[in-house]
Amino acid sequence: MPRVTEAYLAERREYILSSAATCFAREGFHRTSMRDVIAEAGLSPGAVYHYFRSKNDIIAAISLDAVTAVGGAVRSSVGRGQSFQELVAGLPAAIEALDRADDRTRLAVQAWGEALRDPALGAALREGVAGVLDALRERVDLARAAGEVSEDVDPHAVARVALGIVQGFILQRAWDPEVTAADYSRGASAVVGGLLAP
Repeated sequence: MPRVTEAYLAERREYILSSAATCFAREGFHRTSMRDVIAEAGLSPGAVYHYFRSKNDIIAAISLDAVTAVGGAVRSSVGRGQSFQELVAGLPAAIEALDRADDRTRLAVQAWGEALRDPALGAALREGVAGVLDALRERVDLARAAGEVSEDVDPHAVARVALGIVQGFILQRAWDPEVTAADYSRGASAVVGGLLAP
């Protein structure tokens, strides 16, 4: 039997998430069932359940898409030699680059609200966000060591604010699709540059 590649698995997982996003955008979280997602994807139940055990797993994955994109941008910023200010300014573009960004941002906001009601979903979101906060905190530590950010700043607090900037973009983009990453990034850059400089 031929070996399945990681790229294939990632592509199949993303296809299921896109199918689920279509269902959620059309019917809402509560009216969408796993059967609806399976039908939309055109896959067997086993193929979908191989990736996601429940509808909540899918909701959590969609709601963490944007946050995961942030984590990837943070990790790659070091290799690209970006300053912390450039990193934060570029995070909205990482969100905007997501497949069907408008659908994903609207669903992410809805999932955040759902997480307040559902403890299991809330726990999954907190776990996903914790990894991104760790990456941001480590990036602030590197910026402090390089003299690019004041040594007086608290890396944990700055990581939370940097994530808050991204969450603010996601929320505003969900409300108003005319909000662009370019405009938002200019404002974020000005705020971060003015407040963190040594």
